[in-house]
Amino acid sequence: MSADTGGGAADAFRLARIIRRLKERVRPEELGGESVEGLVRRWSRLRSPELDIQVREHDPAWASAFETEKQRLHAALADEGLVDIQHIGSTSIPPLPGKNILDLAVAVRALPCTARQAELLAGLGYESYGPSPIDPDFTWFWNVNADGQGAFVVHVCGHQSPWFSYLTNFRDFMRAEPEERQRYEALKRELAAVPGQSWLEYSIVKRALALRITERANAWAAARDGAR
Repeated sequence: MSADTGGGAADAFRLARIIRRLKERVRPEELGGESVEGLVRRWSRLRSPELDIQVREHDPAWASAFETEKQRLHAALADEGLVDIQHIGSTSIPPLPGKNILDLAVAVRALPCTARQAELLAGLGYESYGPSPIDPDFTWFWNVNADGQGAFVVHVCGHQSPWFSYLTNFRDFMRAEPEERQRYEALKRELAAVPGQSWLEYSIVKRALALRITERANAWAAARDGAR
């Protein structure tokens, strides 16, 4: 995630500069109900492990890796409030490229994540890194490969949270609509090429882009479900 964390006056000045620049690029209504200031400060406090992050062409093995990990998670959490496990993010959307990180949304009956759930995840090799970037009520757990070249990331979320359906609607919409998928990939590449921006700025503008698409995805999913 972000490398913009730090401390003291220098860090406060850096965040203020990022906030000022972001206000010229995104509107508050594009950020899922959070202000630019609130999201910058929340994401600047996120914790994540050291990892050699790489963007790779889509690998069909990601889908089977998800299924294998899903079975491990289900076996561990089935009796601990588990409701659903979904593959999310770019690695779940062929043929999009993605980072060497597989994101999984693990929906449970109630939040916050319990000590028992955290203990069971630790038994599978996962370590808690506190609040997830998706929603501050979610907790994310990382299981980094032994070689540091990849990871599974579990986002423990409430099954009734709107974010859980937003994530799956986005994925299903992008899988079903090639033109939307191609446009998203082109815009992400264009965004990544903006000179001088921090990782935090890139991530927040990308979130705004994804949420604009999510609005269309939610409408698409409602129409699809209504036709069934």
